[in-house]
Amino acid sequence: MIVNETGSAPETPAGPEPTIPAIAHASARRGHVPELDGLRAFAIWFVLVAHLLFTWPTTSAATAFLPGPVAGFLQHGWLGVDLFFVLSGFLITGILLETKSRGSRAYFKRFYIRRAARILPLYFTLLLVLFVALHGQFAPFFALCALMSANLSSLFHIRIPDAAGPYWSLAVEEQFYLVWPWLVLWLDARRLGYAALAVIAIEPFVRFGAGPHELELTWFRADGLAVGAYVAIWFASWSGDRRSAGRFALALAGAAALVTAIGIPFGILHKGDLSTSIRITQAVLVFGAVVVVAVAYSGHPAIAFLRSPVLALTALLSYCLYLVHKPVTDAFAWAASAVPFYANLPPEASLAVRIACVISIAYGVAALSRRFLELPFIALAQRRS
Repeated sequence: MIVNETGSAPETPAGPEPTIPAIAHASARRGHVPELDGLRAFAIWFVLVAHLLFTWPTTSAATAFLPGPVAGFLQHGWLGVDLFFVLSGFLITGILLETKSRGSRAYFKRFYIRRAARILPLYFTLLLVLFVALHGQFAPFFALCALMSANLSSLFHIRIPDAAGPYWSLAVEEQFYLVWPWLVLWLDARRLGYAALAVIAIEPFVRFGAGPHELELTWFRADGLAVGAYVAIWFASWSGDRRSAGRFALALAGAAALVTAIGIPFGILHKGDLSTSIRITQAVLVFGAVVVVAVAYSGHPAIAFLRSPVLALTALLSYCLYLVHKPVTDAFAWAASAVPFYANLPPEASLAVRIACVISIAYGVAALSRRFLELPFIALAQRRS
């Protein structure tokens, strides 16, 4: 996993501190973009809320108090993963473009050493813990995880343990980044932009008809990474004029609106394969527009809420939070099942207790992981690369 020189916060559930590429604007200082931390925090919160409110062992009675529109919005928290993808595509492509512009001989070495140091220590530590906790069950799945291919489980009809569900998205990223750095190196900015646009345009058609687990395959989910990459390519030629950034953001949001208008007669507002396929396209285009605004208007009072210390802390811990929240949820459900007091609570109260316990434990584990596991390996990678 690549990290920047400061070894700060991850860019998706795992990655480098967000920076504006030095080539983006001649007068721009290369530095941290705190607003992207805010977006990353919202992404992990979307995922946590969706899983804690609407997946096992939650019952419908526990969430009956939510108004219909609110519940419908929160149920789309799974799109938080696609926001992670957009952020990842933007940050990684920006760093690759900057490294390429310097003519670095260590282009691939720097990228893959730092990426491995950022992702693999926690990844394999948790994988080992899960393997032991599950008494060696799901061995075929863990073998795929060891090959960074958890998202291929559906192709081989391999059972997936609930606690290891988040591993699929890391596989998507790693498979994408086996190819994308080569394209960044070989293609000029214009052709690279065309390549990203081609992925964005083709994906909704390729994805149509795919089943729920097939949507975890890289070739069905690459448009989020491509949108982020295209935004990074655009910033590489940015003049620093916020008006042009505003127009670019509006163009991305307008593309999402156009997709919606074209798809309404075909039923994209109703549940089904077409709706799911287009919903992802809508989301990543809107997320791309949000990233443009966050970067171009960094420091602006209107988006000061994205610079909140709470959001910054959540972003710093987001990689571990993403990986451990499902195991912690399952462990809590197992432990609570043996406590009569918890079992006799009303549905709403039991849900509140579960959310409070899972969030507290997940944040605590993430803080320990950051301090004693992730940072030492990041520092080692910086020295080696």
